[in-house]
Amino acid sequence: MRLVSLVAKFTTMSLLAGFSSVSIAADAGTIQQLNGNVTITDANKVTRKASAKERIQSGDTITTEAKSETLIKMADDSTVVLRPNTQFQFTEFNYNKAPTDSSFVTLLRGTARMVTGLIGRQNVANVRVNTPTATIGIRGTDFEVAVIPEDTADTRAGVYDLVHDGATNIKLAQSDKSLDVKKNQTAFAPDKPKPGEEPLQILRETPIFLRTGGGLDALIQSITIQIPMFR
Repeated sequence: MRLVSLVAKFTTMSLLAGFSSVSIAADAGTIQQLNGNVTITDANKVTRKASAKERIQSGDTITTEAKSETLIKMADDSTVVLRPNTQFQFTEFNYNKAPTDSSFVTLLRGTARMVTGLIGRQNVANVRVNTPTATIGIRGTDFEVAVIPEDTADTRAGVYDLVHDGATNIKLAQSDKSLDVKKNQTAFAPDKPKPGEEPLQILRETPIFLRTGGGLDALIQSITIQIPMFR
């Protein structure tokens, strides 16, 4: 009886260890810091309050409320900063140090600043930011994407793509039109183009809301590995 008990105990421990390994393997990143009210909604639509050092899984959606923000470090050493009033999904994140590694995210609303990591250095085509009306592909390391759902007194509704360093490419979802965006440039895809207005354009000036930054910006470079510019 004792032998049977020991075998059963060993089997149970092995199964638990196996489940633990699967959980660790599925980790996409970790919340490094947060301010205010931030929640995580998992793939099963279960929502919980986020906390510092909490692990993020592929498929999780992070939501920041007003006056709230968070910084997430991904498994490939890339970094994501979510500004207030943002909803952001880690749609598909696979990092096994292989050519098939990928990082596909979706910005539903709000603003996210991203510094790409090892996946982007290995294969730029495997890193992509989706929005409701446009897709941003990377050609560089440090950029910011904003989805403004409604016009305000000083900001038009649409998708904004600001490049801090390196370059990106933004493409409209409903057409083949695309633009390369260089360092210190901001591309804009208006939600409702005016008569005669280009549906995708480089702005003469970066909007004020993208120039103000956030309280966690200073931490971005300090916890992110230095990735050479893509050529």
